[in-house]
Amino acid sequence: MTEKKCLLTDKLRNYVYRHGTELSDDKLKEMGTSLEEINENFSGMEDIANSIFEQERVAFEKIFEEYDFDGWNAIDILLLVGNEIHDRFFNVSPSVSFKLAETFPGIFESHKQRRSDFIYEKIKINIEKGMQQGMYKDDVSSEMVARMYIAKLNDIHNREIYPPEVFDFGTIFNNLIDGVIRTITNEEGWQYYKQRKQLYSVLSFNR
Repeated sequence: MTEKKCLLTDKLRNYVYRHGTELSDDKLKEMGTSLEEINENFSGMEDIANSIFEQERVAFEKIFEEYDFDGWNAIDILLLVGNEIHDRFFNVSPSVSFKLAETFPGIFESHKQRRSDFIYEKIKINIEKGMQQGMYKDDVSSEMVARMYIAKLNDIHNREIYPPEVFDFGTIFNNLIDGVIRTITNEEGWQYYKQRKQLYSVLSFNR
């Protein structure tokens, strides 16, 4: 995606969040663009939806890619990722994609699968790291936990379970992390998690 298209996609994401999928020239101008500019850079609403889904997925992946986690404690990695997702809430929140998924379910499912495949591999690595560090139970199946994590993450996109007007994505995600940690940690890991979570909460509050 070109830099110009990325900037326009960001504006269109805000537009869809505020106004839905019907494009109005007057409302687009309020967002700093125009219908003419959009038509010059996108082939239609499918192209726009694809770009918004891609931007959301890439924003999620960047959280994992921007940090060098070599030598980190596996629990600290999960906590940091949770904090980053909360801080970047709007960029990774499914609240916008909800509005587009109903109209473009095929495009949405394709991007959701690509995101799931990416996270699946990251979680497997984290589980194996945590077991080596003595923080996770030694009989944990990294594949099973990774699949469970993906299933719970996909539930966040279920409007019947988590209506976007009621539930905050960042809060839901942090609760998901809590549930996974409870399942996989041994006693030492659980105590470490509680101490570190309190520290991360203080650091986030002071930002």
